[in-house]
This record gives sequence, structure tokens and C-alpha cells, in this order.
Amino acid sequence: MKLEGKVALITGGGTGIGKAAAQIIAAEGGVSIVAGRRIAPLEETAADITSAGGKAMACPADVTSIEDIAKLGNIIKEKYGRIDILINNAGSAMFKSFIDTTVEDLDRLYQVDLRSVFLVSQQMVPLMKESGGGSIINVSSILGVLGGKKVSAYCAMKGGVVQLTRALAAELGPDIRVNCLCPSHIITDMMEEEMQRIEAAGKLEQLNKLFPMKRVGYPQDIKGIILFFSSEDSAWLTGNIFMVDGGLSCYV
Repeated sequence: MKLEGKVALITGGGTGIGKAAAQIIAAEGGVSIVAGRRIAPLEETAADITSAGGKAMACPADVTSIEDIAKLGNIIKEKYGRIDILINNAGSAMFKSFIDTTVEDLDRLYQVDLRSVFLVSQQMVPLMKESGGGSIINVSSILGVLGGKKVSAYCAMKGGVVQLTRALAAELGPDIRVNCLCPSHIITDMMEEEMQRIEAAGKLEQLNKLFPMKRVGYPQDIKGIILFFSSEDSAWLTGNIFMVDGGLSCYV
């Protein structure tokens, strides 16, 4: 049990990568607090974890709301008195040309993909320091490092998460480690519509061949690296930008 007694907050914790993160943390003895806007998937994730013998709590919160973030911090402090792991996973995606992207589109992505990472971290860092330090894991994207067509706004926000990770690592060390994961095609609810289009066009096999690993990724593929950066196995690592991409970035 590498995370016995540790308390973790996972934003966007009801589905996909967030759910996988909550599961592995609880499986290793930690408490997983799953936060997000939709209560049903949060409760389902928490129930799945507790039925498997782990510890979890569903905590509805909109990470674009300063008030909700503050309430979330207060709940964690009152119930657990500590936080050891923060996984900033909540995010949104958009496929739209640069010219057609509106200021409303840009602001929406900023609120969810970048601003929330800054504000949730800012809320949790004081309690993490009181707890003796810990680990922050920011979930960016391969497109936070590389470019792509019709994803200019998304690239900008996820690139901001990469740079925020580096800045926080420099500022919060040595007690708090801050690292960043950059997934590529992890098949989550957010990717489902795009994957349906790819399958309908008969291009799934073509997509799989792009990867040295010859397949797209799934939430369970990220569990190991979440555990690594959450635990003392990564005690001397901070400011890392880790590609979780099946080797896709080798070709670019």
C-alpha cells in the first residue's frame, strides 16, 4: 500500500482518466475525493471504489466557480484535515479553426482547462503545506506540447498548464512536487464522439497504426503513472512533463 493514509482530490473524477486515478489511489490505501459538476458519475465512481474495499467521497463542485473551489477546500479540511495529492484533471476540448474560434469559445476553454488548474491549486496548496507537503499532478495533453489543426485554443490552454506546472515546481519545492501528464488518444467520454466518427469512416485501424504501441490508449493505461507521481517513488522528481501517448510523439 504505497498511499496508506494519504488524501487525494481528483477534479473531473467521475469518468475517464479521473476515475482511473481515483481507483488506483484508493486501491493503494489512499482516500479519493472525486469532484466535478455531474453528481451521478461522481457517486458511481465513489460507490465502485467503496464496494471494492477502498475509501472515496463524491463532492460536487464546478471548478470554474471560485465559490465552489473554496467550499471544496473547506470540506476537505473539515473532514480530513489534510490533502496530500491533487490531480487537476478536469478539462474540456474543442475542435474549431483558428479563424472561427470566438472569444466566448476561448473564454470557456480558459475557464475549464487553465484557470481551474491555477485556482484549485492555489486553494489546496496551503493545506498541503500544513500536511507536510505532497504531490500535484496536472493533466495537460500531447497538444500542450505539440501543435495541431483546428485546436489552436485547446493547444494554448494545455500549453499554459505545461508552463504553470514548471513555474509551480520551481516555486513550491521542495515540499510540494508538481508534475504534468500529457496524454494523447485516451478513450474517454470526451473522446467518444470523435472515435465514433473515426470508426464510422473505417479509419480506426489506420489510427492505431500511428502509434508505436499500435493502439490508442484507455484510462487504465494511465493508472501506473498516476501512482508513480502520487507516491514516494517519484520523491526527487518535479517539473516533469511526461508524455503518455503510446509513443506517438516519437514521430513528430
